[in-house]
Amino acid sequence: MPHSAAAERRKSALVRRGGAVRGHDDDDPEIVLIDTDGLHELAEVRRVSRSAGWWAAGLLLARALVELHHENGETTGVVTPYSVQAEATLEALRDVEPNGRPLAEVGTAHRFQGREFPIVVFDTVEPAYGPSLWMGQASQLPGSGPWKQNGVRLFNVATTRAQHRLYVIASRERVRTARSGTALGHLSTLLNERLVRSVPATRLITPPEWQPANLGPEGTRLAEVLARHVTVTDIHDEHSFYEQFADLISQAQHSIWLWSAWVASRVRRLLPLLEAAVRRGVRVTVFVRDPSDTLQQKQHFTEALAALRTVVPHVVEVNVTHEKVIVIDDRTVMMGSLNALSQHRSREVMITMRGHHWARKLLSHLHAEEFSQPPRCGACTGEQVDLRRTNSGTWYWHCYNGACLEHGKGKHRAWTREVILESPRN
Repeated sequence: MPHSAAAERRKSALVRRGGAVRGHDDDDPEIVLIDTDGLHELAEVRRVSRSAGWWAAGLLLARALVELHHENGETTGVVTPYSVQAEATLEALRDVEPNGRPLAEVGTAHRFQGREFPIVVFDTVEPAYGPSLWMGQASQLPGSGPWKQNGVRLFNVATTRAQHRLYVIASRERVRTARSGTALGHLSTLLNERLVRSVPATRLITPPEWQPANLGPEGTRLAEVLARHVTVTDIHDEHSFYEQFADLISQAQHSIWLWSAWVASRVRRLLPLLEAAVRRGVRVTVFVRDPSDTLQQKQHFTEALAALRTVVPHVVEVNVTHEKVIVIDDRTVMMGSLNALSQHRSREVMITMRGHHWARKLLSHLHAEEFSQPPRCGACTGEQVDLRRTNSGTWYWHCYNGACLEHGKGKHRAWTREVILESPRN
């Protein structure tokens, strides 16, 4: 690594050396960027406000990093800007706690001021696409307001807690394109000067037959740790994913939760399995897009949805939903880019993760229970009711029946009922 005076000054702005730091060589860096680009829906942020949210990629990678260094006898602190991400990460870690004792401390940057850890995982929750969140906007450029400047202070707190190594979980593309003078811009400079190793998460979370390469010693070990907790199915056609999915449906004992944005002929192949699950007492709940969606063929959607309803007691129509999530028996989670009820020939990736605490936290964040029982329309008593969301984030039930007496007053004046949530979700 280059060790010019300027480079050392820039590095010290991110990592403060502790009193007992073990040595590093060129293949054992102090700063590692875990690049989330290419993880698709796993790296999609579920926002709870305009500037805060959570993502599955961060908690999955943080859990593996914590376990990796726990095996080395090193203590890890996991820092994130948002309490919602901290809570989700804590739940994921509870699934790998030995004797009920936490493997790591997890919290927001405010909690860790004045403290240090041998290993720090800084989960920025900054994806490649869409508007930047807090850390992506943290800046000391002229004209930056207090919120952006405070973001820089929190960024510095998070990145200066490490005595030995700092892992930053973020989109490399977001870091690479960050402006000079911003928090991520400083990290980009270190990356360009090769003071930071970048490890692509797509090479860590891979199908079993793929061998991770060029990851360095820590990257290779991290891939091994992840392999203990996740099962990856790479979809070239329908077979590899659906064989695993069919096995999980057949083994389900009490619940199947399924979010699939689109519904098509694929449904008919799954109906016998779902019907068998319902008959043995498994609660099956499916969330799909409502008929207003223009991306699916109307006739195929109508026929497939009708067939699904003959078997599944709980089918919820959601306006512009995009989740691709499956949760079985509140323990097994499948997430990725594949629509389980409509996939045809596209190449997709789905990740299978197991953990009771993590699964329950995910269901809570998705408000599965609260959204699982659509009411009948209060005006026409019909069942053509979908779930919608206002621009401010309020969820409500909406009757889309064109024959409803209240429907003729304009599309925004149809019968509605607000959904009262225990905790907000955007």
